Amino acid sequence: MTRKLHLDFEKSVVYNDISFWESVIFVDESKFNIFGSDGRKTVWRKPNEELNPKNLWPTVKHGGRGIMVWECFAASGMGNLVFIENYMGQYKYINILKENLKISAQKLRIPNTFNLYQDNDSKHTGLNVRLWLLYNCPKVVKTPPYSPDLNPFENVWHEITRKHDISSKEQLKAVLTE
Repeated sequence: MTRKLHLDFEKSVVYNDISFWESVIFVDESKFNIFGSDGRKTVWRKPNEELNPKNLWPTVKHGGRGIMVWECFAASGMGNLVFIENYMGQYKYINILKENLKISAQKLRIPNTFNLYQDNDSKHTGLNVRLWLLYNCPKVVKTPPYSPDLNPFENVWHEITRKHDISSKEQLKAVLTE
């Protein structure tokens, strides 16, 4: 079912003209860890090599000092960047949109009739967010579930972290701001 929804979505947007894509603001948030990962790493190894140094990952307690950010961009450039403290739920997301979305649209020279492109994260699809968007940003591009691959921001995040050797929060903030 998800595959069909992805295909239908792609067919519905692939032939949109350039003026549509110039009016889209892509938004996303991501966590960047300075050291390591919050998740589990998999290492392929031969039997009895679990303690071989090439198979060990260094760790740091409490997630490796990461930074959560919200960002938006459009065909005309990058919008506002917001550093997020602690957890981000629906209400914090609404506040970020209130404080940054229209300002970013003006900065990007996009009229207030822009199309908002966000993924289906639960904080994006909660009732309070949907109601706020209905009254403040009625043109939301409906994306299929489980589709992070359809959001170009994933490529932006990857490129940012791939090109820099980062060892502190200040350095990470400077790289992300740049």
